Amino acid sequence: MEAEPVQKSLLLWMMEALGFPYLVLLPLAGALCFVLALVVVIRGRGPMAAASLILIVHVPLLIGVFAAIQGGIASYSAIAMSSGNPQASEVASGISTSLFAPLVGMLLMTPSYAVAAIGGFIRCLVERPDSSELRS
Repeated sequence: MEAEPVQKSLLLWMMEALGFPYLVLLPLAGALCFVLALVVVIRGRGPMAAASLILIVHVPLLIGVFAAIQGGIASYSAIAMSSGNPQASEVASGISTSLFAPLVGMLLMTPSYAVAAIGGFIRCLVERPDSSELRS
């Protein structure tokens, strides 16, 4: 007779799927990238402002991809270390990390991306005086 599966809330599953390091690191990176994107859009000057936005906005996604790689490694190591059939729960834990962390990274990247896109569009529409006009 098989045991009943343990029911978990969705929030508890999300927290377990991410693990403590990514549970802290992903929201922190998302908030920091949002603030930095806002600062670059408001105060950025010259062609390097666009380049810095390209670098800043995608950091949460890159952290999520790193977590996906780590989750894949955890799944394969659980398979490799088992003698015989691996525990399905150990393999599923790594797979859930490798699938859920990039999703969270994309979701946390969205506000920074929106700030960068809307701010860049507004900066294109607003005419700024040239430095030569200011000197005369």
